[in-house]
Order: sequence, then structure tokens, then C-alpha cells
Amino acid sequence: MHRSNLLNVAFCVILVALVLSPSTLSARAVTPTYLPAVMPGQFAQYKVLKDSCQSSLSGLCQSFETNLNDTTYAANQVVGVSGTAVTLELISIYRNGTGAHVGAIVDVATGTSNVTAFSLKPGDYFVLAGSLQAQDQIWGTSTAPQFNTTSSEMVLGEMRTVNHLNVSMSGSSYGMAFSGFVVYDFDQSSGFVIDTVFSVSSKGNYATKLDFTIGMVDNNIWGTAHLPDFDLGANPTSVNVAENTSGNLTISISRLYGFSATVGLSATPSSNSISCSFSTYSLSMDSSDTSTLSCTGSPGAYTVVVNGDGGYSMHSKSVNVTVTAAPTQPASILTMPLVYGGIVVAAVVAVVVAFLFLRRKPRAPVVAPGDASAL
Repeated sequence: MHRSNLLNVAFCVILVALVLSPSTLSARAVTPTYLPAVMPGQFAQYKVLKDSCQSSLSGLCQSFETNLNDTTYAANQVVGVSGTAVTLELISIYRNGTGAHVGAIVDVATGTSNVTAFSLKPGDYFVLAGSLQAQDQIWGTSTAPQFNTTSSEMVLGEMRTVNHLNVSMSGSSYGMAFSGFVVYDFDQSSGFVIDTVFSVSSKGNYATKLDFTIGMVDNNIWGTAHLPDFDLGANPTSVNVAENTSGNLTISISRLYGFSATVGLSATPSSNSISCSFSTYSLSMDSSDTSTLSCTGSPGAYTVVVNGDGGYSMHSKSVNVTVTAAPTQPASILTMPLVYGGIVVAAVVAVVVAFLFLRRKPRAPVVAPGDASAL
């Protein structure tokens, strides 16, 4: 991943804490069953609820806050469930309007996943098995940490049973001594993480104190959340155009449930005999949500698939473009200037002849033979 995902940044730091701290294990009378309690389509949304940083190490706090706070919101969505494995889509929408998503496969029985933090081994803290309780290990492995307590709490407007995992940490490295804690809260029924509280401070060469809290702000499990998304539309959906001219359609997006990401547009014609372009290829939150699609090509009927990419959400819309051959002018029309030209010339000649005839000078009178005596 080239950018920091909100949850990945937090879990990176927390994984360090969990690796550094020893696990305290205890037996439970009944061995828990480590199976997923989530279903495809379920998701939870998260935001940074608070954060603070103080450090004598130059640039550390700026980098920490930039990576942690460049995300507008994040979401974990269940894509599929098979055995003990849960396939997730980890979604992030950044403050600059871009979006990103990455797939994760987590195993609630072993705690393994394909999401790696720093150089540590992959670990799953996104969703755990359902129906666990205090003194249970969070995974069914001998080295997994165990829940400290279980309590009933109001979470997003509903009373939920919550499992708490508290981890203390301390140590020294690179000339500094550090101590702190991490608190995880998980919804018992679904296994979704509810919030994460992290605090660590160090003394010595690089005195530092970091605190942050990432919390669930909505879900569709017991809440009424909808993932921010968009609809893609076209007006009209069909256009007829003459050869050598362009046919235009208006492509628009409708933002749903607070969707704020930038949508990139592309077009895929059904044939290379037609080409299409957009007046703008990127629809951002602070600009118009419409773009003009212009297509031109050889005579024929085509389908153009318009694609909208919102970073983690993608939609397509098909439009029809029919190109007709350019009309051909009749031969009689082409020869009309010659016909009219001939008529004009003939008319001019006739006028000239008549003019000359009318302007003839009279010659000497002609005397009739019977009038000779009169002379």
C-alpha cells in the first residue's frame, strides 16, 4: 500500500505493543469455539476521535498526525465468510477527496491475516470470533492474549455486551525507557472492534508522549448505517449523430450518504470505430458533479460503457451511440448552377440583340415606283 490506511496506522503501533507485552493466560471451564459471527454485507465505520503528540524528536508529531488524520472515515466491510476465515474490505476515504480499499483475509481461530504491519507478522484485530468472554483468549492459540473483563455498555445507542482487552507495556530501546497501554473493546456478539485507545510515553534521548483513540461511529449490524456511495447517470442514454460530427451526453453522479470522494470517469466503446472523451475526467466534491461525454466515429450502432471509480466504489452505465452516414447531395443540385448560368447567358444575348435591333439608325427613304412623278 502506498498510502496509510487509518486502521493500519493504528494497528501497526498496537501490534508493537502486543508483541512487546507478555500474555497472561488462564483456563476457562468451557473451551470457546472460534467461529465468525458476522455475515457478508455487514460493516462498521470508524474515525479518529482524539489524538495528541508531544516529542523532542523533530518531525515525529507532524508525521504521526498527518498519517493519522488524513482520513475522513474508514470502514471494515465483510465480503465473505468461509469456515474460520473472514474476507474483509478495508476502506479509507482521505481528506484530499481520494479513496482507497484493500482486501484482507483474517482467520478468527488463529489470528492470522494477510495485512502486515511494519516487519511484524500479520495479525487480525479487525474482527474476532463471536460469543467470547472474559478470560477467553482472543484467538484459539496458546500465545494469544486474553480478554480481561466483559461488561454491558451503551454503544451507538444500544446496550451491548463488550469484551475488553487491556495490555500494558514497558521497556527500553535506543537509550530511552517507555511505558504505556493499549485498550481494545470488542462487540461480543459480532466480534467487531468497537474502539482502540493507545497511550505511550518515553523518557531519555527522545522524550515522547503519544495518545489516540479510534472509535466506531456507525454500523449496519445494530445501527442503521449506509456506506457512502454514489449513483452514476446519463442524459440522454441514447444519441444519434451524423458522421464527422460529435454526439454529446451528460454524465452525472449523485452522492449518497455523505460520499465525498473524487470519482474518476472513463469510457469503453464496443468498437474501435468510435472514440469518446469527457469534458472533465475527474468529479471532485468541490466542483461540478457532471461531465459531457462526446463521441464520434464511423457509421454504425455502438454501446459505450461509462465507468465511475470512487476509489473503493465503482459503478458503470451503458449508453447507446448511433452514427449515420453523412448525406450525399443529388447530381441535379450540383448541375443547377450550370443550367441557370446557361439561361442567364442566353437572356443577356437576347437583350443585347434586341437592344441593337431597336437602336438601328434609319437608312434613306425608299421611294415607291408610283411616286416618281412627285419628284
